[in-house]
Amino acid sequence: MPPVDPDVSADLATTVRSLARRAPAGPLWLAFSGGLDSTVLLHLLVQAGLGPRLSVVHVDHGLHPDSERWAAHCEAVVSALALPFFRESVNVAGRAGLEANARAARYQALCRLAGDATLITAHHRDDQAETLLLRLLRGAGATGLAAISEHSRRGSTRLWRPLLGVSRETLRGLAEQGGWSWVEDPSNRALHLDRNYLRAEILPRLRLRWPGADAALARAAGHQADAAALLAERAEEDARRLAVSARRLPLAAWQRLDPPRLRNLLRWWLAAAGAATPSAAILAEILALPSAAADRSARVAWGGWQLRRFQDHLHLLADTELTPLTVARDWPPGTPPPDLGAWRLVAGPGDGSAEQPALQLPDGLPLRLAPARGGERLALNGCHQRVAELWRAAGVPPWRRRQWPLVYAGDDLIAVPGVAVADPWRDQPLTTWHLEPAS
Repeated sequence: MPPVDPDVSADLATTVRSLARRAPAGPLWLAFSGGLDSTVLLHLLVQAGLGPRLSVVHVDHGLHPDSERWAAHCEAVVSALALPFFRESVNVAGRAGLEANARAARYQALCRLAGDATLITAHHRDDQAETLLLRLLRGAGATGLAAISEHSRRGSTRLWRPLLGVSRETLRGLAEQGGWSWVEDPSNRALHLDRNYLRAEILPRLRLRWPGADAALARAAGHQADAAALLAERAEEDARRLAVSARRLPLAAWQRLDPPRLRNLLRWWLAAAGAATPSAAILAEILALPSAAADRSARVAWGGWQLRRFQDHLHLLADTELTPLTVARDWPPGTPPPDLGAWRLVAGPGDGSAEQPALQLPDGLPLRLAPARGGERLALNGCHQRVAELWRAAGVPPWRRRQWPLVYAGDDLIAVPGVAVADPWRDQPLTTWHLEPAS
């Protein structure tokens, strides 16, 4: 055991008190890699008295020959502290973008385990400085330059990063003072990775010239977070004024907002919907959509999402929501609605929008739900009207027409979702259903 350093002991006591005071209520989950940062945080959380509500999870990416040894080390450390330990193995897709793919797989596993609880990660002040520089070099705006926040969310999981004000040097001193062993990932020395290059080559030189560089960069990130919050407030005000919904943005925004405010609204709207952040080139394509022909081909696609222009609005769609219906499904009386792939039938009128069309169906009949093939006609108001014209008149978006089933009794077309029930069945007892995304 090294001799006690009074400065390190003071850092330890201050940090422990701060953790005990700031810890969110409820169950806590620690993401534990076994490296220096998470090792120190694990021991600090225990010393802060948070052990009784703490669980520890190690994610094994299987990308290094020593990953089994690292997992065993983590389990041994956690077991010695008498805490619940969970090991999650993940498959990292592809070799291109390996770092980002591994991070995505790790967070997916961590949030699945943590659920509605709080997930704790060991990001610290040096991570904040590295993240700010990386995003600055990538041309990020205020939201990106806010870098890492102490509190955030991923779905229903709350994230807490309590060490953002603590330097890596301080963490190393705490680990050495406490005699806490950790594992070293050799990939941290791979200088072809941008973050490692900044950490090993650039930041040390900045610190030599400006000793307070890390603290200054952290302050800059804080200023950007304040700016981003103000921009978000302005975007929310504009969204309310223009009647922007979660998935629809009126093209009137192009006439009523100047370019900076329009770009701010677009970025805020896409982020609020969970869409992938568009690049500058993609954002330029989005801004050009109002001048494109107002038909079904006016669209911009990126990162698993699409924006399509229809009826004076931009419609935001996830690729997973656009799978067409290709096969017919039988629906015997008294049974739940059949699987329709990306969509499902739910009892009730829905919200009355084109995204949740009401569908009235006769009770007690064996039905068949089938995709539209083209040329279908519905007996309506004493004549046979083309389904395509009915959809157009009802404002059903073109991409939805490939997903919504036509409803048959035997060989007779009896209903078109969101439009009408055929004449012969209109006086039958009807139940109202609506279509909504299956996920």
